[in-house]
Amino acid sequence: MARKLTPRKRVLQALRVCVPQLGVNSLRRFEHGWDNHVYELNHSLVAKLSKSSVGGFKLLKEACLLPHLRAELGEIIPRELAKCVVNIEGEECVLLVYEAIPGWVSTERGIRLTTSTHEVCHMLAQLMEKIHSISPPNECSEMVPVHDTPRKWAEALRSEVFRLIDMAGSTLPSRLRNTILERVVEYAKRLQSLGFTPKLIHGDIDPRNLLVDDTGRLVGLIDWGEAAVGDPAIDYAGLFYVEEHIGKHVLEIQREEYPQYLSPRVGFHRDLAPLYWVAYGASSGNHNLTEAGLRLLRESFPS
Repeated sequence: MARKLTPRKRVLQALRVCVPQLGVNSLRRFEHGWDNHVYELNHSLVAKLSKSSVGGFKLLKEACLLPHLRAELGEIIPRELAKCVVNIEGEECVLLVYEAIPGWVSTERGIRLTTSTHEVCHMLAQLMEKIHSISPPNECSEMVPVHDTPRKWAEALRSEVFRLIDMAGSTLPSRLRNTILERVVEYAKRLQSLGFTPKLIHGDIDPRNLLVDDTGRLVGLIDWGEAAVGDPAIDYAGLFYVEEHIGKHVLEIQREEYPQYLSPRVGFHRDLAPLYWVAYGASSGNHNLTEAGLRLLRESFPS
């Protein structure tokens, strides 16, 4: 039986097929990338190759959205250079190549160094409001899920939680799993009364996807594969994992919704987020990520 290609060789093969005119002088793997193999290409580009059909769909969605988002949000959105579907070892994969945004993942460099916390929070609040005011382009309508009623959003939420629980498997203790499911059902029943207002969302705001420059100024927002029309609370919740006090302050100063409606929804999504760590940690064998997620889930969902 032939040995499977390594991720690096799969990416190289995809590049040769899709963008043969692009010479490969250097290729460095990024550590993050749950649904895709992600590499820095020639010190100035990013190449992403899907690991599965789900990852491929997300990359096609991202490729469709990037030009429109860049027109609306400016240079914090990467410029797409190439995308294609390629067959590798009998599997249909999607390759996306875009220009890298010079900067640091905000876990490597604090999101504020010389920039004041107050200034950072106002910048993030304005960015959230701008994202949530954008309408998805018509050409991407078949790729961007639309959960525009409390019932549709609740169904999408339940489906996602079941998917993550299935990925986590036996790593997630049964009592904790049941407590999470009970909380999801309870939250879905309350959603109508919590002022749910559907808008375009990034869907994966976290430190890995926010890029900063040497002064701590935000210069990039990447990885739009989870974009959807849904609850903007999920984007605000992600800011708590950048820095908790930043998440709190942005929530206080945002002008999208009354805090008494938005805050409970943000709190729910903030508490649920570590389920992703457990699921993807379990599926990738990252024990530290799994344990960190379990610790936070036990704090948020006590039995």
